[in-house]
Amino acid sequence: MISKMNNKTKFFLIIVTFLFSYSIYANDKFSINQNTLYYDTDIEGLEYPGIGSGKDGLEDVQYLYDVLLEYPEIKTIQLNSSGGDLEIAYLMTDYIIDFELDTHVVGTCESACTLLFIAGANRSVERGSWLGFHQSYWDPEDARRYYESEKDNAGWKDEFEYASWVYTITQSDILRDMKFFIEREIDPLFAIKTMTATSDDMWFPRRKELEKANVITVLKE
Repeated sequence: MISKMNNKTKFFLIIVTFLFSYSIYANDKFSINQNTLYYDTDIEGLEYPGIGSGKDGLEDVQYLYDVLLEYPEIKTIQLNSSGGDLEIAYLMTDYIIDFELDTHVVGTCESACTLLFIAGANRSVERGSWLGFHQSYWDPEDARRYYESEKDNAGWKDEFEYASWVYTITQSDILRDMKFFIEREIDPLFAIKTMTATSDDMWFPRRKELEKANVITVLKE
């Protein structure tokens, strides 16, 4: 009887340990197969679709870091995403670069997702898949809420001082984007073209143009 109880206890502890581990690493946007980490933010039924969306926008960043530490054999991150939070995407690029991951697109990689792709050491896009670029966008309601919540801390006397700050920050963001593209050895003229499509539009360059601009660096069928 004691032996049976011990076995049950061991089984119970194994289940609890598994569930605890799963709660740490669970993120429905990510999956792993051998040496490839899959990141798909457009899976149907996701509670928080998009890059960085969720109760805590940093969840995707933390998961990426944790899983790369846990599975050092991962060499490639495969992407499918229509975009999301730009700042979260930039944080994720730091880990993609630092762990020297290759990036590969199957499906679509648009907006903020293209930053993740360009962070790759070697970059490839499956035939029939696309990269989509456009200008960044700040929703008017989000801008209003930010002003209301930060005006006292920032010392903005009115909306005009706030608008002046936004103008300065926007120029800094554009410069950051350009520096990032050049750091990743992308043709500067191509980098400029990525900013021509308005926020409610999308530019999907042809494969030959992506290869010529060094956006795609590896051919994969």
